[in-house]
Amino acid sequence: MGKHWLMLLLSVGLLCIYSLDWIYCDQETKRYAWILDNFTERLERTLQSEVNQHTHAIEAVRKFMLAGEAIPDKETFERFARRLLPFYPEIIELSYSDANYIIRYLYPEGAGLSRIGEDLTDISRSPYFLTATLKAEREQIITVNRLPVVKQAGGDVLEYRAPLFVGDNFCGMVWVTVAPITVLHKAVKKVDPALEHNECMYHVEVGVPGGDPFYMANHLADNSPVREFTLTVADVQWQVKTGWSRVPSPSIYIRGLIWGLGISTLSLLLLLINGLIRRQAWLLQAVDQKTRELLLKNKLLELEMQEHRNTEQALRQSEERMATLLAAVPDKLFRVSRAGKILDVEVKKPEDLYMPKAEILNKNIVDVLPAEVWKKFLDAGEKMLTTGEPLTVKYQLAKNNVKKEYESRLAVSEKDEILVIIRDITEQRQDEACERLLTQISAKVLEEASIEDILSYTCEQLAAVFSISFARVSLKTDDGTGKISAVAGRLAKVESGRLRYSEKGRLSRLAIRTGELQVVQHKERLSTWQETLIAESGADKDAIQSEIALPLNLKGSTAGALYLISNIPHYWNEWIVARLQRFAGQLAIAVSAAASRQHRRLLIAGLEAAANAIVITDRDGNIVWVNSAFSVLTGYAEDQAYGRNLMPLSGYPDESFYRQFWQQLQTAAEVWRGESAHSRQDGSLYEEVMTITPVRNNQGEIVNFIAIKEDITEQKLAAAAMEKANALRAQAEKLSSLGTMAAGLAHEINQPLNSIKMIASGMVYAYNKGKERPVSDLMRNVEEISNQADRINRIIMHMRSFIRQDASQAAYCNLNAAVEQSLRIMGSQLTAHGIQIQTELAEHMLLVYAIPTALEELIVNLASNAMQAMDSAECRDKRLLIQTWANQNTVNLKISDTGPGIPAANRSRLFEPFFSSKQGGDNLGLGLPIVQAIVTSCQGTITVVSKENEGAAFLITLPGSRTEAV
Repeated sequence: MGKHWLMLLLSVGLLCIYSLDWIYCDQETKRYAWILDNFTERLERTLQSEVNQHTHAIEAVRKFMLAGEAIPDKETFERFARRLLPFYPEIIELSYSDANYIIRYLYPEGAGLSRIGEDLTDISRSPYFLTATLKAEREQIITVNRLPVVKQAGGDVLEYRAPLFVGDNFCGMVWVTVAPITVLHKAVKKVDPALEHNECMYHVEVGVPGGDPFYMANHLADNSPVREFTLTVADVQWQVKTGWSRVPSPSIYIRGLIWGLGISTLSLLLLLINGLIRRQAWLLQAVDQKTRELLLKNKLLELEMQEHRNTEQALRQSEERMATLLAAVPDKLFRVSRAGKILDVEVKKPEDLYMPKAEILNKNIVDVLPAEVWKKFLDAGEKMLTTGEPLTVKYQLAKNNVKKEYESRLAVSEKDEILVIIRDITEQRQDEACERLLTQISAKVLEEASIEDILSYTCEQLAAVFSISFARVSLKTDDGTGKISAVAGRLAKVESGRLRYSEKGRLSRLAIRTGELQVVQHKERLSTWQETLIAESGADKDAIQSEIALPLNLKGSTAGALYLISNIPHYWNEWIVARLQRFAGQLAIAVSAAASRQHRRLLIAGLEAAANAIVITDRDGNIVWVNSAFSVLTGYAEDQAYGRNLMPLSGYPDESFYRQFWQQLQTAAEVWRGESAHSRQDGSLYEEVMTITPVRNNQGEIVNFIAIKEDITEQKLAAAAMEKANALRAQAEKLSSLGTMAAGLAHEINQPLNSIKMIASGMVYAYNKGKERPVSDLMRNVEEISNQADRINRIIMHMRSFIRQDASQAAYCNLNAAVEQSLRIMGSQLTAHGIQIQTELAEHMLLVYAIPTALEELIVNLASNAMQAMDSAECRDKRLLIQTWANQNTVNLKISDTGPGIPAANRSRLFEPFFSSKQGGDNLGLGLPIVQAIVTSCQGTITVVSKENEGAAFLITLPGSRTEAV
């Protein structure tokens, strides 16, 4: 019978070994398939995440370019690019092209892929431009090349494109150039670092559907399974294939181990079973004997158990009575042996224990409590056992990141055990800390510490007292924004700037806007700024579990908000909220008081530092405060001025006068301003401007006056000297203009002089030849000589009036006549300089009320400037164009030239006196200011209408009368 069992066992054992070998091979095959699938899934997620980063990057660039009212300038674009590129190392280049696809911005410029000013529509330079780019503009989407392209700098790159639209207007495109090999290497390295150096069994191949691969890591084995997936890159798709470069197979060593261990185990089992069969008979005999012995012992045990049950019932009743008594006590009760072993624990709420009750019982306090706590207990226990008097121990424990303070009272029980009564004093300590903090804040307010220092200290102390990971105070400013004034806590980062509290998002903004308490007991989803805060501080997301914003309300208005974050969900219980609300009310009062003190200190410092004399008087004009500038101005020291009336010290000694003066100020209740000359205490004279302003109390009654006295003695002298100097300079500029007009004047005078010369020479010639001429011919010649002399006289009188213009010479005149007269003066000189003069004068013009010679001076100055500009630039085509035309109520004069134009940097200073861009020191820089003064005196305007590098063009608009010039 035993041999049959052994043969059966041998057969079953061999079958089990074979099955185990087959299962191992099958599981290995499935495991390799799972490994390949898992590798493919991780590669797909990693690659998709990497390419999505590029889409995020170009979206960030597009949002940045469209954030303002206009496209940012090149410097702003480069600063943004320098901040962005460190987050995306695979990005080679950022660029921006305008609506004509001309590259305007490029960063970095040294990448060698593109150049500023390059035309992307040029096929020879950008052969891969059209398809994806025009699709991006047409469909208003982000596009990318279907395949990497080879740029001039070498290497394959991908170019992402995002169009910029303002409304329906296309205003350009931003480009992000990425090295795809770098992206693929980075993604592959994240999945399997060994694959980056072709040292792995995996095969990875990336290409486009139906095309050749452009990336391959290791070769695919002949009998390898293949996994495929499609990768979406912007608007195109890539085909990714994975497989084995070397197909793995089950380990021959493990299979050998399975068979070896199986045979060995089977042999040992057969030997063991054979021995067991032999011992079976002997054991049956032994069991019979032991059974009889056990039946006897069982009866004895039943008697002992009945006695034990009776004892347990009595003990249970005693414990129930004790538990009922202890349940009414709010404190936690511990029974501890002299050796420190915890024998029993009684607590009303088990969740209040530092550890679960089951983990505390029968443990030594050394194993349960932190070292700094159990040392206190041991020291107190030894002292108590020595003196026999109860002792108190205070300590802190943290549970679930919540710090709590406890007070334990130790006493010796009748059983020579230590009874420990533990009370939670956290709330009591927090109350004391808040009161102490308010006292310290009040002291800082009295010390006139800055509001920022007070709030920073407040945030630091709150973070230490409560379980707070972030504390912030935001104060509402007068311009409708919330300014972050202080932050503290382990998540705190230095925040600056202003936040529009009317926007949605932050809890403190809602508290400021509504003036009501805002509480979030469990934060399920972090906001963007909180995610940024977590990332910058390196903390876990569990650091933000609940948040609260308490408005700082004072006198019906909200001054700001106290915002707190806790790493504990549902931390803000009724007691903490009530305590913080009381604290926020007191903090609002402290902030208001500190602001008032700082404002008052600032006002006093400003008044003391003012350059003008400032005096504060009572309502009758008696001085109560002066600054140091008052003593400098009047010569009276502060102690000499206090209590005296302001008017006698300001040069008004008549008592009846200044009493009546103050009464009138009180009655009028308006600001008074006066300018007069006075004498100082030492008798020296000075001129001043004094402004007296009434100050009212909350009831609207005048209680004080503030007088500001400004010494204008030097201003008066300087103004007179400047007026005289300006007159001399203006006259010098006119004389300089006459020098420019000298050639034209010589030509104008030479014509009548030549006529007189020819007529006189003819008369002398006839007389010498003895030819008699009729008296009528002689009189006609004499009359012509008189006419030419009158012409010379008119020219001289005209030039005299040009130099000595008088407002009485103003009359309604024709602007075209002024142009023609100016060209008669300047025409020959302009022609001599090779300048072609063109005029387009309207036939019907309105009259202009002005001094005729002033209009001529205006035209001569502009024509002279144009001549000098074209000469200095050595222009080949020198042309001066003068145009006039009339609108409904205005007359327009435009003078333009073909010179080098006006640089943009000089346009804002063109009409500034003594500013000149001409070479040489003989130019006073008063030509254009004089022109502007003439135009302004005629109630007209002058503007520059030319563009840079397109010559200079000035447009003068003057009011015209409704009567047309004949």
